[in-house]
Amino acid sequence: MHVSVNGKKITFLMIIILISFILTSCATTPKKLTIGMIPVKDANEMEKEFEPIRLYLEEQLGIPIEVDAADSYVSLIEGMKNETIDIGWYGAFSYVAAESEMELTPLVVQQRKDTGIYYNSLIITQKDSGISSIEELKGKKFAFVDSGSTSGFVLPYALFKSRNITYETFFSETQYAGSHDQVLANIHSKDVDAGAISSVQYGNLLEKGIVKPEDMTIVWKSEDIPGSPYVARSKLDKKIQKRFSKAMLEIHIEETEALNSFDHTIDKYIEVDNKYYNSIRNIANILGKEYMYEYFLKGE
Repeated sequence: MHVSVNGKKITFLMIIILISFILTSCATTPKKLTIGMIPVKDANEMEKEFEPIRLYLEEQLGIPIEVDAADSYVSLIEGMKNETIDIGWYGAFSYVAAESEMELTPLVVQQRKDTGIYYNSLIITQKDSGISSIEELKGKKFAFVDSGSTSGFVLPYALFKSRNITYETFFSETQYAGSHDQVLANIHSKDVDAGAISSVQYGNLLEKGIVKPEDMTIVWKSEDIPGSPYVARSKLDKKIQKRFSKAMLEIHIEETEALNSFDHTIDKYIEVDNKYYNSIRNIANILGKEYMYEYFLKGE
């Protein structure tokens, strides 16, 4: 009888463990997946362009997918911290900032047809402004994208700091346009004299004929920046992470039109090597924790 009682105890314990495992599994498997995106351009336009990919991912993952084009880099980070966003499409620096706040798993990054996984930060102006150097920007009106944008703020900020320029007093006026497209629009309308923008978005706008290269001056071009990765909350169900990665790694074969709808300059997606972002981590260390908090982590 003694052995039988122990046997019942063992059986009961195994049932409890099994139930606990099932409940844990259910808790980590989402009923839907929310993908958050950095504000590269107008939110409605981004969601419209991403829609074919969203439908493709729904089919591949077998769960409903929602897209949230964030209104700022800070809100994307907050969304992932609060677990209202499961997978985020980050800029290089905003990813490094986010990983200082929570456990993240980088999944895939785009490889472009002309520049591979890298792009650049540009400071541009209209040719008729007569501005051709950083020094000639003094006293002018300047537009950044967002304080969380790698190419639209962080790299230009690091440039100014390296030249002992305090941008708040160097420029007569500073504004945050909210997107790369809007920076160019503000330059074109002469609302500002110059601004910082991603080379990818600048190239796209040139190709669309919105601006002509002969009308613009590139005042400064940064060193290469690693591309924008898709990153998952580490607590997100691992099967979902793997399915998402597999779908994105195969999209250039399975759904070429969907990929082109979002960005025709992308050749394909590749797996992220976390070492790609070591150069950005080095910049983050130089700028310091206070900078990271002020521009990326402080609530709005």
